Amino acid sequence: MKGAIVTESQTKIGDNTVYSFLVNFLIEPFKSGLFGFAGFFTVLIFTKGISYLLGLAKEYVVSSEDVLFSLLGLVIVFLIKLSENIKDKTDG
Repeated sequence: MKGAIVTESQTKIGDNTVYSFLVNFLIEPFKSGLFGFAGFFTVLIFTKGISYLLGLAKEYVVSSEDVLFSLLGLVIVFLIKLSENIKDKTDG
């Protein structure tokens, strides 16, 4: 019995490459970046809450600067995950 080799069409391979690129270099790093944002924001809220409970702060206020500072966490974790994905793709 002879075997047959069946390959995918060129458009299917191209679509898979674009999908793989989007997932590896945009979606996954952005998801990780959101976790970084949430982590930074949680630490800020927790720290402000503790300082308010201990009487070190007169008010418990979350300002826009806190959100902007948390965006730093998004950017840092996004870049770390992106560099990991680039390293993994170039290694093998």
